[in-house]
Amino acid sequence: MKKNGTCNGMIFVGISILLSTFAQLFMRAGMLSLHDENFPLLFPQIVDDFGMILPSLTWVSGGLICYSVSLLCWMRALAQYELSLAYPLLSMSYALVYIGAAAWPRLNETISMPRTMGIMLIFLGVLIVARTDPGPTD
Repeated sequence: MKKNGTCNGMIFVGISILLSTFAQLFMRAGMLSLHDENFPLLFPQIVDDFGMILPSLTWVSGGLICYSVSLLCWMRALAQYELSLAYPLLSMSYALVYIGAAAWPRLNETISMPRTMGIMLIFLGVLIVARTDPGPTD
């Protein structure tokens, strides 16, 4: 699993997964606030009502910052791990977003058995991929 005898890349994969999860949750929170106010995303109205939408834009901006840092971590991880291992691990963010959205009352998301079963299948698939030794990379 490790390339060049180091686990630093796996740390960067994990950070990237967590940050992309937070990015999705933060952007959803911000966009829900804008939607609740029936706010059209037109530039003149954004300028006129900036104070009113600032909290929503803060959530969205936080999500974009998380995505940016996640991308930097992802690039570092790709330098150390095979794409065939690292990329499937990103699907953990799907599961974490589902759990986070269901747990955060602000988002008012629902939990259902079919969705939960799908998340369990993602976890199982990631476990299988992560435990599979891809063999030498040379």
